[in-house]
Amino acid sequence: MSRMHFANTRDSDMFYVVGGSISDPFFFLEKEGRRTIFLNALEIGAFRERNTDIEALPIEKLQKKTQKLGELAYAILADSELLGSEIEVSRRFPLDVADYLRSKDVVLNVRTPFMPERAIKSKSEIDKIRGALEITGGAFRLIEKILQKSIISDDSIIYESATLTSELLKREVATYFFNNGMEDPEGMIISSGAQAAMPHHKGSGPIRPNETIVCDLFPRNRESGYFADMTRTYVKGTPSPQTVKMYEAVKSAQDKAFELIKPGAKAKVIHNAAAKAIKEAGFEVGEKGFIHSLGHGLGLDVHETPSISSNSSDILEVGNVITIEPGLYYPEYGGIRLEDVLVVVPEGYELLTLFDKRFLI
Repeated sequence: MSRMHFANTRDSDMFYVVGGSISDPFFFLEKEGRRTIFLNALEIGAFRERNTDIEALPIEKLQKKTQKLGELAYAILADSELLGSEIEVSRRFPLDVADYLRSKDVVLNVRTPFMPERAIKSKSEIDKIRGALEITGGAFRLIEKILQKSIISDDSIIYESATLTSELLKREVATYFFNNGMEDPEGMIISSGAQAAMPHHKGSGPIRPNETIVCDLFPRNRESGYFADMTRTYVKGTPSPQTVKMYEAVKSAQDKAFELIKPGAKAKVIHNAAAKAIKEAGFEVGEKGFIHSLGHGLGLDVHETPSISSNSSDILEVGNVITIEPGLYYPEYGGIRLEDVLVVVPEGYELLTLFDKRFLI
């Protein structure tokens, strides 16, 4: 079945297709394995320099007949002899274009994911993710350095004569990312105390001694477009015995998941094994305690297929790049999360986040 989309390369599927940035939206059509894009003539020369396996055609010829996107899409399908056939489109395909095509009896089927082949990463893609993770590891070294240089004063942590805050750490990390070719489009998480018990709380205000500090960094490389994703949890000072128990349970759950990762493994089995390890350590799974899925695919989006969750139907394949990120969350104790990235290989897996796990600083 043929595929069609209309978007620019801020849509990760289109970035994947063309391997670079195109700011203006363009039509993409795939028919019998042959890929064609229809775009502004101003873009074609630069596009053809870096792409030899995708045909690029100027859209101006069709625009002489109409400027309406639906009619342009209809003309493209007619020229490609696809009228009357079923066409697969992205869930992000423009609704007005879809409505027009359907009014002309073109059958559209939404395909999710639109580019399922993205789940199997090439060596080049894996190297790009590995590189993004290496830079991200440097950001964690920076965080650890700041925590090491800080001193505890009563109920505060002091860094260079100022109270250490989530905002201060984020500014330091953001500067590091910018200077090392990374950008932070999704925003980082550096939260502590009760905030850390809310998995996606970005974090704000003072970081207190003896409380957990969840640092979840997921920047994107500006050149390659590929994301990193890592989480570490720290305590500056002395954690409570319950917090230590939580950390050990999360680490044990992650290790258990690692043991099961190999080609052919069912994603939900891996999630459930990690959840079982957390239960056996005396903690809850579901509405409290471990409240989210174990992991997800990583690439041009922070969250891709496969999904590592209790209701996932995905089965791991060689080339999948996934995160494993168990966590525990209790407002009275804070949050604990550890996240690493790995690639599935024929023998099992290769860990891509080669960064130590330090809890106490």
